[in-house]
Amino acid sequence: MRFSILASGSSGNSIYIEHGDTRLLLDAGISGKQLRMRLDAACGRDLADLTAVLVTHEHDDHVRGLAQVYKHAPSPVYMTEGTHASLSDKQKPELADRTLQIVQEDVSFDIGTIRVTPFAISHDAEQPVAYRFDTDDASLAVITDLGYVTDHQKSLLQNCDAYVFESNHDVDMLRVGRYPWHLKRRILGDKGHLSNTDAAYALIDILPDAPVDVYLAHLSEENNQPDLADLTVRQILDDARPTIAPEIRLKRTSRHEPTKFVDLIRQPV
Repeated sequence: MRFSILASGSSGNSIYIEHGDTRLLLDAGISGKQLRMRLDAACGRDLADLTAVLVTHEHDDHVRGLAQVYKHAPSPVYMTEGTHASLSDKQKPELADRTLQIVQEDVSFDIGTIRVTPFAISHDAEQPVAYRFDTDDASLAVITDLGYVTDHQKSLLQNCDAYVFESNHDVDMLRVGRYPWHLKRRILGDKGHLSNTDAAYALIDILPDAPVDVYLAHLSEENNQPDLADLTVRQILDDARPTIAPEIRLKRTSRHEPTKFVDLIRQPV
């Protein structure tokens, strides 16, 4: 399995995942032009190459470029019924002559050589999901846009080789920042976003006893800093999982440029 995080942050999110001839785009939260440029620059791929497009939920930072993707990608589009109902007409795949595939929480399905498992998350959207991707040689989980992590989600997320994991904000920065109180309350609530500290404590129970890559994702430009996210998560994991802490590789993501197109290989436990 190979993947690149094309964009990650409060202003836009998209991930490209590939295994053999199976090529997936998860979310399209930046413009179609930017998606094509970044997909080509990082991966040497084009939207026309896609096997499928998957959507986590209907918020603009995840679907901003969806209608433009339809113009170039003839592939089917996967989302929940709630997400589909909440999209604008121009974003509905069937109205753009694209095949709509409805996904259900905790019901796995195969797209080519990749097994996809969607699962429910707590966020202020209509039926949002996160996804786990499994192949015969590696596993990747993408978990963003949720207010808290349940025990059920933790059980689903065991033994992945890499995680794209939300580390949205620093609580102190958010509380003293310039956001209006109603927005602060939304972000801090059960249907908001994970803080750096929340992310670290969830990862304590999720990460395997093996080398693993953790991409800290969906960082707020206003209420977080990459150095602070790294430091907070690292300190908590070092204290709680000292025996494997050196094997946990924290990676950065960006709203402005894609990550490297990396090969993901299962690590021995």
